[in-house]
Formats: sequence, C-alpha cells, structure tokens
Amino acid sequence: MKEKAVEYKIKGGANRLNEIIRTEIKRKTFSKRNNISGEYSDDGGFDLSNTFSMLYTEPNLGPLVKLNLKSVNSNSDGTESKLILKRKNGMTYNIHFWFAIFFIILTIVIAIYQTFTNGVNESLMIFVLPIFGLIYILLIELFANSTILSLTRRIEKIMTAKKIEYKKL
Repeated sequence: MKEKAVEYKIKGGANRLNEIIRTEIKRKTFSKRNNISGEYSDDGGFDLSNTFSMLYTEPNLGPLVKLNLKSVNSNSDGTESKLILKRKNGMTYNIHFWFAIFFIILTIVIAIYQTFTNGVNESLMIFVLPIFGLIYILLIELFANSTILSLTRRIEKIMTAKKIEYKKL
C-alpha cells in the first residue's frame, strides 16, 4: 500500500507546534483535550494515535495506525515551517491484513480442491468464501482511514485553536 503524506505550510517556527503536541501527549489520559496520544518517532517527529481506541485486541500490539507528524523549518530565519503528516501502519494492522490474505488464499485452495473432487456443479458456491476475506480487508482499511482522517482533523483543529496560520499544499 502506498502511503500518502499530507503537507502544510505554516507561518511561524516549527518549535511552537512541536511544543503544543508535546504538551498534549504528556497530559494524563482524562485531562487530554484532543484525544491524542503518542511517542517520539524513530523517523523524527511524533507518532500520534488515539487515546481511546475503538478496536482492541488481546494481546495488545499497539494502535491500528499511527500518524507521523514532522514539523521542520523551511527557511533559515524561522518564519515559515513545513508540517508533514504521514500514515504509519501499526503491528495490529499488519496482523489483521495478513490474516485476511491467508484466509483468502486458504479458501481459494479449498475451493479448487473441492471443484476437482466433486465437480463444478456441486462446489461452485465455495468460491464465494474469499469475498469474506476481501470484505474484512476493506473494513480494516476503512477503520484505518477514518482514524487517520480524524487525527489529521484534530491537528488542524489544534492549529486553528492556537492561531497558527497554515495552508495545505
């Protein structure tokens, strides 16, 4: 899956937005204003996720998807900066995605075997089973996209509330 990055041009230094996000991440769970949790990213910036998640699996392997936020100065005097928001799939997403792929392949193999042993007339309905795996992938992708869209809107809401002028590139 190709990951798209959303870029914003921000008036002001990158440190101000980084400080705002850092303080929101450090707040305790019930005092958060924007339902954003996160950690420092290995790629630079922050990996943001929801504080309360709609999907929970046991064992908990982290959020389904994360939003990587990087804010860097685009000129030397610090009057303009660039904000890059990028989707990162979590371990939970990868497990659900590959489980669905395994289910699709397994059901296709079983359907082909049943077709060879029983004939085409009796085992044609078994070819409907891989559709359930595709529906599962689409549902996981729907949850992931809605989470990323929600986090992006929250970042825009934070920038608007703190009177940070921004323009989507």
